[in-house]
Amino acid sequence: MKKVIVLLTLFLTSSLAFSQSIFDKLEDLDDVSTVVVTKDAFELLKKFPDAASGDMEVLNAAKGLEELKVFSTENESIAADMEKMVDRAIKNANLTQLMRVKDKGSRVKIYIKSTKNKDIVSEVLMYVKNSDKGEKLSSTVISLTGEIDVNKLSEIANDYKKKSKNK
Repeated sequence: MKKVIVLLTLFLTSSLAFSQSIFDKLEDLDDVSTVVVTKDAFELLKKFPDAASGDMEVLNAAKGLEELKVFSTENESIAADMEKMVDRAIKNANLTQLMRVKDKGSRVKIYIKSTKNKDIVSEVLMYVKNSDKGEKLSSTVISLTGEIDVNKLSEIANDYKKKSKNK
């Protein structure tokens, strides 16, 4: 019985430890630029539709968001660590690769964590690595958590494409 309690305690402790983002330690590094947007900020944005240039679709998509984190660096050592962190996060959270893009020296990988409802994902993880010749190496991790409606994101992407073509 004691073994069961000890195992259960270890399991719960490790679950609590991973509830913090694996990337949080990047915030304290000098060579890492960090942006963290909390649920409270998303709630506040909804009260100011003009802050998003009147784009209510973006605000509606943000409705279920819990947190947005962006970490970026040009430090090669930290970039290598970031890539390892991404690999661990993918395995630990059982993320599924949504897509990957390779263009010259740039690589983009996007992963999601699906829910029972196929239109909703609970996490989006994007890793961007730029090592184009002549440019400085850079790595960026973007983590988005909460209830993310894939259909709304698709609509925003389509609208963005249309607006880009009209410019």
